[in-house]
Amino acid sequence: MINAISPGYPPIDQARYSWWRRCLIGITALFLALAIQTWIFTVVGKEEWNSLWLMLAHGATAVALLFLAAVQLRDSGGLRALLGHGLGRTLKVYLPIVIVIYVVCTSLDVGLGYGRETFMISFLGGLSALEKLLCLVMLLALPPISEELLYRHFLMRLFPMNSRFWQWTAILITSTLFMLMHSQYAHWPSFALIGSLAVLFAYARVRTGGILVPVLLHSFAEICGMLSDTVLSQLV
Repeated sequence: MINAISPGYPPIDQARYSWWRRCLIGITALFLALAIQTWIFTVVGKEEWNSLWLMLAHGATAVALLFLAAVQLRDSGGLRALLGHGLGRTLKVYLPIVIVIYVVCTSLDVGLGYGRETFMISFLGGLSALEKLLCLVMLLALPPISEELLYRHFLMRLFPMNSRFWQWTAILITSTLFMLMHSQYAHWPSFALIGSLAVLFAYARVRTGGILVPVLLHSFAEICGMLSDTVLSQLV
């Protein structure tokens, strides 16, 4: 059972720490993510904007951040350094935790009578059946890649990660930022869910030394989220 942050630090974090370099690359990653999505939204226009365009924006962001990561890690194994280790064992432990988080937070939504988030009600609105299917398929891959690269790679590496203090500082600060950036939600159980998942993803990032497990957990969480929304649509 995994019950403590690994004392062995990820290889990509063992290089001599340079705050200004990591800060520069972190700011660049954040700028790319915001600029790409803002530009696509501006080009498409508010009237035409929908969830399909949102997924495409995440796709463009993912490509840009993968390229940035490849440049950043060109002397440390390239993108392979992002994969990490302990995939099977970690997923066996963390996948059930994702389910528990959704069960608890969905139960709170039902018990407190909040019902579905407005964002979720309109998420697939105005799309054809084929567009809805395409959107859901992209939902499982593109936001997990773009968001895990941004938060669990570039932003977490702003911190030295050479002690448990800095690991937990990175986990808590990036998880708080991740939660606050999901401002499309309104109910506090939704923020509790997002914050809990963010901590879990960040913890998995530290444990495995890469973002493959966080990406897979994030993708699984998207499935759970759609199932949770379906339950809420029937019960509340």
